[in-house]
Amino acid sequence: MSILYLDIGNSHIKLAKKTGIKWEIIYKASNGTADNMAEVVKEYPDTELVVISSVREDLLKKLLQALHFVELKVLTNSLIDRDNLDYNTPETLGMDRFLTCYGALSITDNDIICIDAGTACTVDWMTNEGIYRGGIIMPGLKLFHKAIDNEFRELPSVEYRIPGNWPGKTTAESVQWGTGGSFVMAIEGFIRKYMEHIDSETDLFITGGDSFYLMDNLQSSLKVHHRPHLLFDGMEMFWKDQENLT
Repeated sequence: MSILYLDIGNSHIKLAKKTGIKWEIIYKASNGTADNMAEVVKEYPDTELVVISSVREDLLKKLLQALHFVELKVLTNSLIDRDNLDYNTPETLGMDRFLTCYGALSITDNDIICIDAGTACTVDWMTNEGIYRGGIIMPGLKLFHKAIDNEFRELPSVEYRIPGNWPGKTTAESVQWGTGGSFVMAIEGFIRKYMEHIDSETDLFITGGDSFYLMDNLQSSLKVHHRPHLLFDGMEMFWKDQENLT
């Protein structure tokens, strides 16, 4: 079966196909229209199914209408076995958070901490048995910088890097520590907090638009995996598991 995978995120829409073991992003847009997406899908006439994960109900409705000519499967939190959720409000759980963790299960036999560094940054925990234990949601790196640029106009806009010296010896360096430094150190603190509660071997997975920034700056004693397409890994795994249940 020829399948395309559609991720409707907070800031971007991404459409991917898998060839062998590699993912190819065939469409990405921050403000793409539903009609644009339909035209892209039509360029792959052998497509039998589009699997969808979405955090935007408004865009999802438009795309469901635009893609009426192909079979669609929307992955929602209602499909998750409640035995696999240690979460008090499963109906509000973003499916992308669960799926990024789920995708990591095929790579390790250990518990996982998964960082998805996008517009929002999530840091979540899933056990090696596939039980989602919860997590945190915080502003992404760009929002740290945007807050300074928008609310403190007298301060300089700075590059996305952390200075080599501590503390900042210029106003620009001080802002860099307050933006990128805060972002990275908060995540490092969350990882330490998780490890106070995890008593088994644990791997760290990093994905999302700012994953390269974290790979360059994050300090951790855990085994680190950089997986740019971890959400698509999770979508594929979860869809296949759902098919095996039917």
